[in-house]
Amino acid sequence: MNKALAQDQFDNFSTLDHSIFEVNESVNDDVFIVEELTINAPATRKYSYNNRIGLGGDATFFNIDTDAVEVTQGTGWSASLETRGDFRDDFDMIYSIGIFNHNFSVNENITNDQIDMSVIGAEVKFLLAWKIAQSDFFSIEAGPALQLNGELKIDDEDRYENSFTGGVVNPVILKDFQETSPINVNGIIGFSGGARNFRVTAHYHYSFIDALAGTTVAGDNIDGNFSFISVGARLYF
Repeated sequence: MNKALAQDQFDNFSTLDHSIFEVNESVNDDVFIVEELTINAPATRKYSYNNRIGLGGDATFFNIDTDAVEVTQGTGWSASLETRGDFRDDFDMIYSIGIFNHNFSVNENITNDQIDMSVIGAEVKFLLAWKIAQSDFFSIEAGPALQLNGELKIDDEDRYENSFTGGVVNPVILKDFQETSPINVNGIIGFSGGARNFRVTAHYHYSFIDALAGTTVAGDNIDGNFSFISVGARLYF
């Protein structure tokens, strides 16, 4: 009796083992087919030529919006390192850090001499670029920027730092006009356009924070905001 029971268990195990083998063989065939289809499937990944690093150079046209002093716009320069990447089908994201040297001039009250001045610093930009009709060749760009700058510099400081400028009734000593806020938050709007590796740009920059920190002869605070236009080009790698 025990011998017959053992024989039945052996036959059941053999049948189960054979079934497992058939299932494994079928699964292996299915895996082989899936792997073969995966290898031969065409790639569908989207590539964009906008994901790249660029070098930029601009001419800048700088001014100061203030009632205390009459400022004459001057031409300077800026240079930047920029990354431009896809954000969505309609938008690119732009990160940029650059240095600048802006130039401008004011008039001396007594002699009416034109006194050349400048300001140097750095600007970190974060822009969203709207690609018109999903085109990679033209975009409208806007966003904030953090600007770090030094004091306003007089080109011939030994001669003019104690000169008067601004209004006749309440003038400003030029060395007091040099004082600025070292940190400014700018708003930027403009556009860029071009081909695969080269774009031209034009942007308007305006500081939202009062950029001047000096006082007039009468002790009144000098209020003013920096603004400038940058026009240049970007070369992407």
